[in-house]
Amino acid sequence: MAAVKLSPTLKSLLALPAARPSAIPSPPLPVISNLFDSIRSKAPSNLGRDAWLTVGTAAIMTVNATEALGHLWDYAGKKSTDAAIIREAGLKCISFNGIPRTINGLGAFHGHLPEDVLAALDTKSYRHVDESNITEINNRGRALWDNIYQPHHEKLINKLGASHPDLPVYILAAHYGPLLSDPSSLPAPQIGRILTSVVAIACLRAQRGVGPQVTSHVFGLKKAGLEASFVKEVEGGEWLTSDEGAQWVVESTDKVSEIIAGGKTTFAGAPEVQAKL
Repeated sequence: MAAVKLSPTLKSLLALPAARPSAIPSPPLPVISNLFDSIRSKAPSNLGRDAWLTVGTAAIMTVNATEALGHLWDYAGKKSTDAAIIREAGLKCISFNGIPRTINGLGAFHGHLPEDVLAALDTKSYRHVDESNITEINNRGRALWDNIYQPHHEKLINKLGASHPDLPVYILAAHYGPLLSDPSSLPAPQIGRILTSVVAIACLRAQRGVGPQVTSHVFGLKKAGLEASFVKEVEGGEWLTSDEGAQWVVESTDKVSEIIAGGKTTFAGAPEVQAKL
């Protein structure tokens, strides 16, 4: 196959600053440290580090400040377990932000980690789908869906199907099954049911413009608190699934957006358009 080249004009067009072709720059580590000191101070002392690491990862991934993921890990203490949490939370951001931001974010994060930490991270894939596990994957995806959206789970499936018959099929088979619900074989640390809702809330809140989905996943977070097995997955899980905990997730996301992205970007990274009166 012959090599394909781009014309200088096309290259210039793709690189236009107005198109925001690159990730936004991250504030320096001291600013990130002050930011997460503030976020942590608003939560009870028994809330585990997984919670604020998950909020931070999802919000940073959404505002597209890839370098800040490394700063978050530096702030957390540079442990391999923290790196694993950031990787898993970042992977689940695909379902709410799309693939490109996770590719770029996790790629930058991988490049930030020292060799000894990379060597300690699991390199096995746990989400491969084949005929031996497809039924189990579909079942756990539907169980997660029902748990988040009940008592409206069936109604929502029908509503999505009315928009496009394959929309609920794709959402369940490609996201809730293989990605958002953790495989039973996945080793610790896992994101789990509660923190999956935290990922959803943080991503969607930082995107802006998708308020109904934010609200749905806040309800989903609170519903997770009704099951003791889920609450035990996270230190401080009972508080995190309360109204106060959900408020902390939303406000922490807003704080990350404000400090890292200036609070003035849309999900696409373009300046917000101010209405003229």
